[in-house]
This record gives sequence, C-alpha cells and structure tokens, in this order.
Amino acid sequence: MSISHLFFSYLIIINVVAYLCMVIDKILSKGKNGRIPEKTLFGIAFLLGAAGIFLGMLAPIRHKFVKTLFKWGIPLVLLMNGAAIWFAVKNLD
Repeated sequence: MSISHLFFSYLIIINVVAYLCMVIDKILSKGKNGRIPEKTLFGIAFLLGAAGIFLGMLAPIRHKFVKTLFKWGIPLVLLMNGAAIWFAVKNLD
C-alpha cells in the first residue's frame, strides 16, 4: 500500500470519527452524562478532521452551529486543513 493510499485512508477515518464525535456529543447534550470537550473536537479538527466536524454542524444534527467559536473557527480550520492536504498531495510519492 502506497503512502498516498494510507494518507487518504487516514483522511476518511479521521473525518468519520470527527462526525461521530459530533453526533455522540449531541446525544450526550440532551442528558446529564459527560460531554466531549470542545477542545477535543477542535483537536480532532486540527488533525485534518475539520470536514467531519463541519458536517456535524450542518443538518440534520446542527450541533454547535450557533456557537461563535465553532461557527467561525471550524471553517477557518477547514481552510487550513485544505491547504495542508493540498500541500501533502502535491508532495506525496
């Protein structure tokens, strides 16, 4: 398996995990159970999972969509992820 296949597999996995974290946190927000800390969600976003976090902010779950930090921060991290992915793809293999 080439490095590019591993990289794209990582991108898929991290973004699925990011989206699932948003779904789980939305479910936990309705109860009195522990929540996933916002710094953890941002940490996942910085690990190239911003697309998954962003998708979790959109319909149907709309989690953390009105929070200013997420409303502006996640799209910014998504742009940074895009730049990092572009640079990585350009320099792979």
